[in-house]
Amino acid sequence: MIEKQYFDLWIIYIWSLRSYLKQQKMKKTLMTLRVLLLMVPVVFSGCVSYRAVSDFSAASSAGIRKFEEIKYSFRQHCYERVQFDAVRNFDIQKEPAYDCDGFRRADSVTFVLYNAISGYFTGLKNLANNDLTNYKLGPLKKSISEGNFGSIRIDKTDADSYAKISTILLNASTGAYRKNRLKHYIDSGNEPIQVLLAKFRFIIRENLKELLDFKKEKLYTYYMEMKMSNSLSVYEKGRATIEYYEQLSVINAMQKQISTYAGSLQSIAKGHQDIYDNKNKMTAKELKELLIGYTADIQDIISEFNKLNN
Repeated sequence: MIEKQYFDLWIIYIWSLRSYLKQQKMKKTLMTLRVLLLMVPVVFSGCVSYRAVSDFSAASSAGIRKFEEIKYSFRQHCYERVQFDAVRNFDIQKEPAYDCDGFRRADSVTFVLYNAISGYFTGLKNLANNDLTNYKLGPLKKSISEGNFGSIRIDKTDADSYAKISTILLNASTGAYRKNRLKHYIDSGNEPIQVLLAKFRFIIRENLKELLDFKKEKLYTYYMEMKMSNSLSVYEKGRATIEYYEQLSVINAMQKQISTYAGSLQSIAKGHQDIYDNKNKMTAKELKELLIGYTADIQDIISEFNKLNN
């Protein structure tokens, strides 16, 4: 799309040049006009709109930030497990012993990945809008290395990809990237961001969901023991059954929310891959139609996530 201010200026320029030609009637100048007219697409190419890329990036950023609304974490799982075992064994203590270091490390590395992914798509959105990336680098001061973080395994590819994204964001923020660097940003960022999105999605969809599966099994075993107990009345067993299904419903809703969020990450990854594959024709109609589809999918997923959150 040609911005109106550039179009008006170009029309004024053409009419001024036409008047000059009428006065001079010079063949050489006519040749110059032909050359200038041939340059119109080149001049206007700097004024094209990346609206589809901007909209997709904005939707992606909003979808990624929904991670902060997921009401479960590795550390929370550890605390609840310790408390559940204490209740089950009637173990009353002033200060329960929480051995949750591994779970805290899992949360820490998950947030590091989240901040890198969120920062990347914030930068992509701003560049597509021809704004400064203006990303605060504070969240990326932490580095990650290959190793085990609780139940999460970070391999060399993951660590290297995080380092690449950190470098891209550093260069974009300190180098005052503008729209003319958008293709370079996407070209250098696609491979590492795909790796980070895949790892982050696995952590959410598999590692975190697995903890909730474990919690469901613990609940089932506990309430089955109550059911088989001869010391409880029929009424007490009925109340226990109601409590069980209430808690099960909460866990199932949480797992659905986690699965929904993981689905948004998959749509974001596919959309960015299409941008990368078409980085030399980001204003083409075909890419716009693709990105409109991804943007709509992400927005629908966000709506579903919000419903599950209420």
